[in-house]
Formats: sequence, structure tokens, C-alpha cells
Amino acid sequence: MPDHTFRCGDLLRCTSKYYSEQLNISGQYGIVLGTKPHHIHLWFESLKRTFWLTHDTLRKVEDVTPTPLVARIQLLVYLLNAEEWELEETQEHYKLICYIERLGFETLVEIRNYLDVTYHSLSLYPEGMGRMIAQIEWSK
Repeated sequence: MPDHTFRCGDLLRCTSKYYSEQLNISGQYGIVLGTKPHHIHLWFESLKRTFWLTHDTLRKVEDVTPTPLVARIQLLVYLLNAEEWELEETQEHYKLICYIERLGFETLVEIRNYLDVTYHSLSLYPEGMGRMIAQIEWSK
């Protein structure tokens, strides 16, 4: 069992002054890419980098308005109840790759309606015996 309640899509800030300064993330928030029992994988949009940090150096951020890209990722990751995710970027599109357990038809419709005119594609693939990969692509 993990020692934390963080999940994919949560916005977190590093509370360790030492780590924040060393990683150049002071005052910034990151979005959770995935979790392990004692470590959290965070993506920092401003740096376009990810870091693994221990859960005890992180706190949830409630008082910040995320950027449009982070807000979109957060909503999609929450809708899919993703266990992990990654983002690929081209000149014209973003592709969000989520590792999930299940996906209902209602959620597919909700994602399509949410993305509206920016929607490009949504693909589902098997990932081993117990997971699926959902790839959502939208225009910038």
C-alpha cells in the first residue's frame, strides 16, 4: 500500500527547499504522471521535464489555476481514472497516452464532447492481461 493519497492528475508542489532549488522548480507545481509506494512522478510544463520525488516532500496545490494544457490533461486523466500517463507533442497535435483498467462508452462520449472541435482521434489498445492503453489526440 502506498503511504500517500496522491493520484494521476493531481497538482503538487515540492515543499523541500533543497530539492526545489536543485531541480529549479521553486514555486512551481507539477502534475502527477504516475505513483509508486513512496515516490511520485511529476511533469512540470514550464520545464517540459519530469522528476521522481518522494511523497513526503510534496503537497497538493489547491490555490492555483492550471494552464489550459495542464487543465485539459488533468480532466482527461481524471475521467479515464488513469494509473499512468504520458504526453507526446508534435507541431499540430498533442497525444495523451493513458494506462487504464477499463473505459465505459459514456466516458468516451464525454471525452469526445469535451474536446469538441479540437478532437482528432481516440484509440484503445490492450496492455497485457489487466490494462489498456487509451490514446487521445487533439489539435493545438
